[in-house]
Formats: sequence, structure tokens, C-alpha cells
Amino acid sequence: MFNGAQGFEEPKNKQEREEFKMKLRQLKNEMNNPCIKENDMVFKCLDKNNYQHDKCAAYFENYKSCKNFWGKVRAERRAQGILPHLPPPEEREKIRAAHVTSKKAAATNS
Repeated sequence: MFNGAQGFEEPKNKQEREEFKMKLRQLKNEMNNPCIKENDMVFKCLDKNNYQHDKCAAYFENYKSCKNFWGKVRAERRAQGILPHLPPPEEREKIRAAHVTSKKAAATNS
């Protein structure tokens, strides 16, 4: 089972699933959560697979990677005194693209 699901009790019926989704909708504010798309993909997978977490491990890993990346960006900006600590949505694609480009360049130079 996916590591992030430890201690998580899977919803047993439709009402529990809806309550679970309602709690997580608070996280779906685009200003505060740059990983909304990944979050939505996790829930689509869970819905499709009757909330069996092991079948959605790749989606969970993608979401976790997204959160880690933006957490590092936030920490770097905070350390540099840049406000807001999390870049606004219109700047995020540029930051992500620069990161991907630097990863490709590093791989090419290796």
C-alpha cells in the first residue's frame, strides 16, 4: 500500500467518501495549493478504483513529488526574503519550466 496512506482509514460508503472529499476541498485553493491538478488526478483514480489506494500509487507519488517541489520553492523564497513565499499561480509555470530545463541540462552534462 502507498506509504502516505498509513494510518488512513479508507471510506466505507458514499457518505464517508463525500465527507472525506469535503475536508480536502479546503486544500484546493489555487493560491495555497499549487498541486490542485495532481490532487484531482488522485481522486479520479480513487473513484475509478473504489478507493483502493494501492491501485493509485503512481498518482499519490506524483502528488507527493509536486508538494515536495513547491515546498522547496517556498522554503527557498522564505530564506531569501521573497514575498509571497509561494509564487502566485501566474508565475508557477515559469518556475517549474526553469526547474525542468535545469534538470535536463544537468543530465546532458553528466
